[in-house]
Amino acid sequence: MALPDLMDLVMHDPRRLTCLRAVAGEPGEAMPGIESLWRKPVFSLTAGGQPTKDGKASLEDLIDRHRGIALIDGGSGPQPIDVPFTSLVVLTAEALPGAQELGRFLADRIEQRFRDVIDPDIGVTVHVEQSLHATAPVAVYLGHGVHAPPADNRLPHGEVVVRQDAETAIGQPIIGVNTPGGLYSGQARYAFSRSEMLTPAVHPDLPGGTIFFLGRYPVDASARDAGGLPLLTPLPQTPEARAQAIQVETLALPAGLNIDARFEILGVRPQLGRVSLGLVDVTLDRRPCRLQAQPPKGPHLAVVGLAIPENFGGRRMARYWVERSHGGRLMSSAMLAQRDSIVVQGRDARRYDRRELRYSRAGGEFRAESLSFDGRRRSLLMLEDGEFGYIGLPREQTPIAFGPDQSSRGYGTFDWLGEAVRVQFGSGVVERLDDLYDHNPAGFIAAASGGVAVQSAGDIWLLGGRKPQAAGTCIIPPNGPFVLGPLVVELREATP
Repeated sequence: MALPDLMDLVMHDPRRLTCLRAVAGEPGEAMPGIESLWRKPVFSLTAGGQPTKDGKASLEDLIDRHRGIALIDGGSGPQPIDVPFTSLVVLTAEALPGAQELGRFLADRIEQRFRDVIDPDIGVTVHVEQSLHATAPVAVYLGHGVHAPPADNRLPHGEVVVRQDAETAIGQPIIGVNTPGGLYSGQARYAFSRSEMLTPAVHPDLPGGTIFFLGRYPVDASARDAGGLPLLTPLPQTPEARAQAIQVETLALPAGLNIDARFEILGVRPQLGRVSLGLVDVTLDRRPCRLQAQPPKGPHLAVVGLAIPENFGGRRMARYWVERSHGGRLMSSAMLAQRDSIVVQGRDARRYDRRELRYSRAGGEFRAESLSFDGRRRSLLMLEDGEFGYIGLPREQTPIAFGPDQSSRGYGTFDWLGEAVRVQFGSGVVERLDDLYDHNPAGFIAAASGGVAVQSAGDIWLLGGRKPQAAGTCIIPPNGPFVLGPLVVELREATP
């Protein structure tokens, strides 16, 4: 693993690596062979859609030469490390019957070549799709703002919508023929533009020549405001775009709309001066099951703790991390800014400050303990004051599951918990919490008169007695904590 010196970190400009585009072959030619793409110097970098003076390179060399910088703390203070970009989008001029095989081949090669320096939270994903506007047989994109849609066809939970004005929504940035560019589970950054000359995700009504970057760069300590929400940054790539002097302003959220951020794009037009060029709405999770930072109207659950099993399928948990964002809310989306982590090992819980890069003891903010749930032990992390967030209650009996959500309909699953909780096993392997659950429900819940109606399917438990009790079928009154899968929740604002 390469360790840059301090000057590398000071001189590093992550904006330069927002989205790199390289093309292989000449217009009208056949696409180079798979092995040639990986090992032979067939790719030419472009900037602003135009070829650069850099020589040709193989895909292996492109990934190796153009790396980002991240900060890690191995216990002796922050250290900058080189991190290769391992989420790639490949667009081809012709439809490929073996597109998925090509993606798997390239992902395997990247895994083998960069095995020791791959970010485990990102992994390796390669999305291959036909382009309807190709200028070369094949184009590859990598960088901070490139996120390949999942290979298992999971649908995005959130969305970015381009609007003409407050009343008129136009659509989302699209990759290739009709694949949404975001927002997917685990997606922390998102670059989009008007043209595939700049980014793989495009929308024709955006201003030309500018990349729009949603999120925060890994080593950017200046973008810590906005309540933890992602920021939208315009990055002009051409002289014409720079002449427009494009700016982005954050607007107040309109009442009654399920969006997390609204931005207005402003630019200079001849004889008109500075005018609005459109709006961009960001919804981190459009599902009813989402975690909310503020109490929603009507009956809802407050998340007051976690109940993590100490054993998963015979694998014993060593410790787990709980990531929090602004206001101490769980990191329910990778787009949110990290504030701190709670590291739990046995009855020991420590807080790790992401800004100061140091540990501190809990100090009465939370406590950790181990409890038996009918013979199976769980690690309970309970807040002494405050909440991790809020969940709107469904009006009808609804199954509650925690495994990855592969549907875009219905209430959804609580897989957002996987963004916040990572579990490490004795072998050293670290996994997202949602990946440790299947699609079987913990039980069924609904708002009911005077409480929350629950019907356990084996994983709803009542707290408050000497030991946890299986809930069965009952109505739980307000402010009575109960365990729902790996969550500890309380009902707030019961239905009269």
